Amino acid sequence: MNYSELNQMTIEELRNLNCMVVETIGNKKAMAGYEMKQSLYVGANVKVNHRRMIGKQCRVEKINRTKCVIKVLNGGGSYNVPLSMVELVK
Repeated sequence: MNYSELNQMTIEELRNLNCMVVETIGNKKAMAGYEMKQSLYVGANVKVNHRRMIGKQCRVEKINRTKCVIKVLNGGGSYNVPLSMVELVK
C-alpha cells in the first residue's frame, strides 16, 4: 500500500486500518515475549538491548509475567527489564 492509496481512503477506513495495525503489532510483541520467556531460566546469562546496558554482562534473577529481574555482573545493581529487550547469550 502506498501513499496515494492511503490518501484515497476515508477517515473511517483509515481508523479501522490503524486499529488493525496496532492490534497486529501488539500480538507480535506478545508472541515474541512469550517465546523469550520459554527460553529463559533463572541464572541464564543475557544481554539487554538498551543503550545504557551496552557491553554489560547480566544474569536472570527472577522471571515475571511480562518482565524479568536481571542483575548486572561486576556490580551495577539489578533491574526490571521487559522480556522483549532481553537476548539470551550462548
